[in-house]
Amino acid sequence: MSATMVSKAVANGAETALPNLTKMFNLAGKTAVITGASGGLLQVVSKYFLQAGASVALIDCNLEQLEPSVKKLTEWYNAPGNKLNDYANPNQIISSWACDIADAHKVNATVKAIREHHGSPLNILINGAGYNEKSLAEEYPPEKFKRIIDVNLNGSMFISQAVANTLIKDKVPGSFILVGSMSGSIINRPPLMQTGYNTSKAGVIHMAKSLASEWSKYNIRVNCLSPGYIATPMTKQLMDANPTVKAEWESQTPMARMAEPYEFAGPLVFLASDASSYMTGHDLIVDGGFTIW
Repeated sequence: MSATMVSKAVANGAETALPNLTKMFNLAGKTAVITGASGGLLQVVSKYFLQAGASVALIDCNLEQLEPSVKKLTEWYNAPGNKLNDYANPNQIISSWACDIADAHKVNATVKAIREHHGSPLNILINGAGYNEKSLAEEYPPEKFKRIIDVNLNGSMFISQAVANTLIKDKVPGSFILVGSMSGSIINRPPLMQTGYNTSKAGVIHMAKSLASEWSKYNIRVNCLSPGYIATPMTKQLMDANPTVKAEWESQTPMARMAEPYEFAGPLVFLASDASSYMTGHDLIVDGGFTIW
């Protein structure tokens, strides 16, 4: 194809117009369900989904932590002179919900309520709910191991099921992004005593592949985003308590730094949008190169 032939392509034997690049990332009119929304990563990412035109339904197990974040997000969205891009529209909705995603019954009820409140299909799911807990493997308390699997792994299944069933009923396509971790593919160096977390995130990565294989027939794509080290308030507290941790992490990362939360907005919008329309069952590792060494 010559450089001048840039606006058309052949599909199924017929010549069709190529989509506009910016429209491929357009989320206008869509609703994104975002769990773990009070965390430092998804607080920031929510702004970018609003900028891309999506409504957002923010879920967290702790409403006391979530509501101040939602208030700040709403104030930012409504601030005079805040120039959102062309995809933003007055019909966007920001809503907040308390739910423990490890409880399947509560998840189903919450997702049903979100669907009714927003009055439109739940096209996008970002499941960022999860936590980490450190313990020597030989001393890991059984109840704590069960809980981290319940939240990080079982919760991923429950929220995916609930949102998928609304899309199947609505007969519309969807894009799900399960937040895994590079620790689901490798073991951090030095070992961080997080067997429960690593196990749960490895399961999330394979779950995304399994769901992708089953739900493609419904035009629901399922991918995984696996972050590396992120400079969130939680990790900053850890580094303040142990100043050597930051130096150790950065020395093992080819880019020699930790990620800022906003650096995951692009990958997440990409996975949620039509820009990744032929992508499903993939684990997108965004780790500054940590896992290549």
